[in-house]
Amino acid sequence: MTVDELDDEEVRKQYAIITDRVPSYKERKAECEDELQSDDEVVENARKEVEAGIRNGRKHDNLLTSTISAFLPNGSVQQQTGWTFRGAEPLSEYNEPNADAIFCNPDRNLALIVECKTSLSSPGNALTQIYDAADAVREYRDELSENIGMEIKRLETAICVPSYLDEQLAQRIEYEEQNGDAREQVYVWRWHYLQEGERIDLFTSFDNRTRSEATHDSKLTQVLNSSVEITKERQATPSFFPSSHTFHIMEAALSQLLKKRIRNEGPLREFTDTELHNILISQRHLPHYNANKIGTRIYDGLMDRLESDNLVTTIDQEETELTAGEKFYRYRVRGRSVETVLKNLQEKYRTKAIDRKIEIKAMRKVIEEFDEDQSSLGDFG
Repeated sequence: MTVDELDDEEVRKQYAIITDRVPSYKERKAECEDELQSDDEVVENARKEVEAGIRNGRKHDNLLTSTISAFLPNGSVQQQTGWTFRGAEPLSEYNEPNADAIFCNPDRNLALIVECKTSLSSPGNALTQIYDAADAVREYRDELSENIGMEIKRLETAICVPSYLDEQLAQRIEYEEQNGDAREQVYVWRWHYLQEGERIDLFTSFDNRTRSEATHDSKLTQVLNSSVEITKERQATPSFFPSSHTFHIMEAALSQLLKKRIRNEGPLREFTDTELHNILISQRHLPHYNANKIGTRIYDGLMDRLESDNLVTTIDQEETELTAGEKFYRYRVRGRSVETVLKNLQEKYRTKAIDRKIEIKAMRKVIEEFDEDQSSLGDFG
């Protein structure tokens, strides 16, 4: 495997191994970082990567929120069909492949997992994801059934995409079905973002399927065929999901803390571990049946990022008016209003994220140089 094929976590691990063996490579890494930071093109490319990651994460969460919104309890879909939303990213607690959401029809013991895709650079990969997620649901059927409060006897799968991607996805599904590679009968949902609002409907124009093969075996088909209107403004929608971008989790959670301060509940730029943890494990914000476990995991990751990027710092209890917690924190940004504090946190996050990108590039260069040095020694021997 080449250095370019390593993901960021693998790069950090490989770099740590190298510097444990040869500490002098730490100095080389610092030199590489300085060189890269002085290259305007490198910095600009890193900025674009950071912004693209944040933007794509937001687009995905928006599509998932729209999809979930159609199935929230007491909504029109549940009332007409019996189908309802039961959790985002099922099986996250087991670190298994999972779809974006699971919907259920308790009357029929029928479950449906949906994967949301805002782009389709590789339709085949999208299908592999939903296939693997279905395999995981079947493997953990008993545990998942207990968690969602319904025995799963049958499972359906669907992928939801913006309407302009429907034929591209359908063509790949047809290709896999015709070649015997399809592991599931995958339905295609279409998200329409219209001037008068958002809607979701069902794509049925497959060349190799009959109409009944292209539609769900339930009342859900009739509702989706007439399209479902998304009414997020009248319902409490999720704030973030188990795999949301860290930027969005930070933005959503700290916004809640700052709003609390508007009600004069503590100093604006300070918070406790308990306050933040309670937001992250709340099913109001995190729509997962095991929100406590997943939210605690998110809390650990978020706090690690906030502290390592110097966005927050710990303070002694004597330094604050806050009491409800064991650890106390202060934002490392200026601001006398909620809007200013949040904006400065967002900007500092972006700046630190760019630095992280450049640091990884420097580590990659060190790994490459180390490998070349080892090859040279081997040739010499």
